Amino acid sequence: MNTPATLPAGHAAAAPNARASSLLLRLGAVAITTAVFIIDTVTSLDVAVAVLYVMVILLSVNIFSRHGLTIVALSCLFLTIISFLLTHGQDAELPAVARCLVSIAAIGITTVLARSNKAVNDRLQEQVCLLAEAHQALRRNEAFLIDAQRLSRTGSVGFRVPDLEMHWSEETQRIFEYEAGAHASIDRVLQRTHPDDLALVLDCIAQARKLPPDLSVEHRLLMPDGRIKHLHMLAHLTHDQDGNCEYVGALMDVTASRQAEEALHRSQTELAHVTRVTTLGELTASIAHEVNQPLAAVTTNAEASLRWLNRREPDITEAAQALERILSETFRASEVIRRIRALSRKADPQRAPVDLREIIEDSVSLVAREIQRARVELVQDIARDVPRVMGDRIQLQQVLVNLLINGIQAMGGNQGSLRKMSVRLHHESQNEVVVEVRDSGPGIQPDDMGRLFNAFFTTKPEGMGMGLSICRSIIDAHGGRIWAQSQPGEGAVLLFALPGEPEPPHER
Repeated sequence: MNTPATLPAGHAAAAPNARASSLLLRLGAVAITTAVFIIDTVTSLDVAVAVLYVMVILLSVNIFSRHGLTIVALSCLFLTIISFLLTHGQDAELPAVARCLVSIAAIGITTVLARSNKAVNDRLQEQVCLLAEAHQALRRNEAFLIDAQRLSRTGSVGFRVPDLEMHWSEETQRIFEYEAGAHASIDRVLQRTHPDDLALVLDCIAQARKLPPDLSVEHRLLMPDGRIKHLHMLAHLTHDQDGNCEYVGALMDVTASRQAEEALHRSQTELAHVTRVTTLGELTASIAHEVNQPLAAVTTNAEASLRWLNRREPDITEAAQALERILSETFRASEVIRRIRALSRKADPQRAPVDLREIIEDSVSLVAREIQRARVELVQDIARDVPRVMGDRIQLQQVLVNLLINGIQAMGGNQGSLRKMSVRLHHESQNEVVVEVRDSGPGIQPDDMGRLFNAFFTTKPEGMGMGLSICRSIIDAHGGRIWAQSQPGEGAVLLFALPGEPEPPHER
């Protein structure tokens, strides 16, 4: 908040004294002028009494401006001539005329010198005032800068290269939580640096010795009480008049923003897990069918195996074949359970190279019963030469399952018409792997296209509007992009693209 400028207490007290002093000087000048005129007029001294008018001119230098000084000088000349005429008249002798001319010359020369001195003093006073104003503005800007740094938690920092002589602002000192007046040094910075980030800071110092134009490093501080702070330092290389190199920049305390990002990440992970569990709830019938089918087959084959073994002459071959079918169906059931457990697992995302072909296979298996029940014809176009992508397998499977379910539900109103869905996987030239889910539903309205991936936007009466929003968050976190294409009445296409994993260099 700006405050009106006020005079310091010393200057406020000195103002009345200056006015009183000026008044006394004025009275003194008037008194001297009167006394000189009287003495020069009524006495018959054989000296140039009018020369004493020089004292009045010298006093006037500190009282009047140059214009006022000229008026005073002309007044003194006028009084000198009047006094000469009143005393000597037209019969003045040569010595009297000479004394008068000496007085006039003295007054004139003193006036010229006084005016010149006054001009120099005025210019000097202007420079002093400008310097005072500049000093006041500098102090005001410095105060504003200190307040701004404190409010934004951004401090100034600088260090020379190669001796690493360092300086910092008060806010930087507060960020590192050193006592007031503590000398800035690289050792003090390293003393507060988190042990796990020490190598990062030392590497930045080594880079500074190579004199790159800009430096940027983000690291953590470990405070004496165990608290952790996150810092971001940006610096630019400068050179002084002697050619010395120095980095000058800003150091920001980004602890609050990093904590907010971590909280947001935790919230997104929790929300994604809840959505996965909700999706599994929608697939309950399909899951039960997928589990019951292999269990029923296990029961049938077990009974058949018992019958082959309970004959008078047990048929070991037939019994063995029945047991092999039991193993196959058991494996099938365990795969269904594995997929369900993976999708419902609550864990932090784990990035690893994943094959999107396998993710498509698992996702289609999870929704296979829904596809059959909705009488949807599914076509898969899976390219073989698709690179792997870096990502979390469960999150990417969640995205694909969500897109498949949305497509199935979008075609729910196609009464008596063909319900067709296609899943396509292909490799783009920009080293992007693209997954495309196309349905033959009513499509997406143009007004809804821009809001499709917004949170809480849904066109389904029972929908929460979180599915596609979470899909976008997951794909964004993987460095990819997700979008939709549609023409009303011609179905919708939902696509997402992920950066492909670079191929390893071929061995020569």
